[in-house]
Amino acid sequence: MTGRVRAMVSVLLPLLAVTVNACTTNGTAETAMQDDEGEIRHVRNSEFSGPRLRMFLTLKDGGRASVNTADDAVQTRPGVTPVPGHRARDWTFVKEVKAGTTIAHALVSWDPDDPDDYLMAGWWIQFPGQHLPDLDLAESEQYAIVDGPEIDPANPPELPVTGMATYTGNAGGVYAYVPEGDKDAAVIDEYQGTITIGANFADRTVSGCIGCVGDLATGRAHFGVVLGEGVLDDRSLIADYELHLGAASIDPNGTFETADIAVRHPTRTVAFMEGFWGGAFSNIPDGDGNPRLATGFSSAVFAESDGSEASITAAFVALTDRSGGR
Repeated sequence: MTGRVRAMVSVLLPLLAVTVNACTTNGTAETAMQDDEGEIRHVRNSEFSGPRLRMFLTLKDGGRASVNTADDAVQTRPGVTPVPGHRARDWTFVKEVKAGTTIAHALVSWDPDDPDDYLMAGWWIQFPGQHLPDLDLAESEQYAIVDGPEIDPANPPELPVTGMATYTGNAGGVYAYVPEGDKDAAVIDEYQGTITIGANFADRTVSGCIGCVGDLATGRAHFGVVLGEGVLDDRSLIADYELHLGAASIDPNGTFETADIAVRHPTRTVAFMEGFWGGAFSNIPDGDGNPRLATGFSSAVFAESDGSEASITAAFVALTDRSGGR
């Protein structure tokens, strides 16, 4: 069952290969921190000088790929940021070279008085050896990216030794659903919802939930270039799901990750599930001295008792209510 569910999702779902990215302080493209046993890798993946952006990564074959706002942006829009005092801009990139095609999206939030204070979130789909218009998602590589100096493990946060903090923010991504194993009826769409996170700095743990506050809702915010502009009318597929994010240990560099994640639904029974969630805390404190934000990813692949198969991925940024910037 595990292999069959994974095979189904790899065809339907972007963002199965997930990377959390953090800039190193020396400005090189070396790994700041990498846990080979985890699902999240912390590496440098962007350069930003407001409002110019270059995004890059190492592909599965070891090759390097990059896009930039001057040469590869096919759409530029104002962005929305939850960070007080920040501006935001949103880009979609398409780049075609002999080795293949890149489609990527990035949203950058930055302090106009201090461009080094920026946070970038995006996704990247690489089509090795493929060229427009004949792109096969089943033969692609998919990545989610979060990057910025404040989530740099080489410059970790000064974590409080006591106390707790609550973080609230937006989580969103893509879900795929195959009802009762009927692949002809499979759906894939984008969704957004609210994430709530609680950090206990005394025992160095963090936990949370996506969908426990408000419903998850479909909405084509970022993936229109891949999924098309139409949005599914039937919200019932995603609305009542909750992703419960179990306790993860906070490492000294402010990162965290665990396989303790559970999918819950009031009327459906989850018979099999596996996944993970994790991310990093900011090295910029809020008004109480706690990290001002937590950011990262979650991924759940599951099967239900009626034979339905599904996956839900998310990237998230959550802030404390005392996040007023530096």
